[in-house]
Amino acid sequence: MKFKCLLSTTTLLLLGGCGYFGGDEKQQLEQAWLAQDPQLQQVVEQIRSRGLDVVAQSAAAGTVSACVAEKLSQDPLGKLVSVEGALVESAKVAELLGDLQKVMEQEVSFDQVASLLQKGADAAAYAKSLIEQQGVEQAMQSLKQMALASEQFAQQDLGAHFQQLLLECKSAN
Repeated sequence: MKFKCLLSTTTLLLLGGCGYFGGDEKQQLEQAWLAQDPQLQQVVEQIRSRGLDVVAQSAAAGTVSACVAEKLSQDPLGKLVSVEGALVESAKVAELLGDLQKVMEQEVSFDQVASLLQKGADAAAYAKSLIEQQGVEQAMQSLKQMALASEQFAQQDLGAHFQQLLLECKSAN
């Protein structure tokens, strides 16, 4: 009986520490940041629901939507904005890309999933997003291109990088 209770408690603590309970903190922080500017919020939601390429093609010239879509399309990490919480991601770009590459190079097994739970599932969320958008082979190519092109801001937080891009569009219009 004590063993079952101890096992259940340990499992809950591990899952809680990995973000399975209360794991929407990043999403909440991101929503609070976006709530400060409804135009930016609308553009980010459109990109996440319709895709960056579609928004870039359909946005009217001179609008905040066009500016954001253009900046993200030109940015080597722009595709990662489709993951909820990316705008407040505190991971350094170089570290996140390294984790992403490790995740995508592996054949996923039960043991590796357990390992990801211990490290946190952030890299897995970004990898999943890239694979859904592009397929495995193209996602690996994109990841390599991101790593090469993002050396200039490798030590910057991913969220700070995205926020800077979005705020440039806000001040431009």
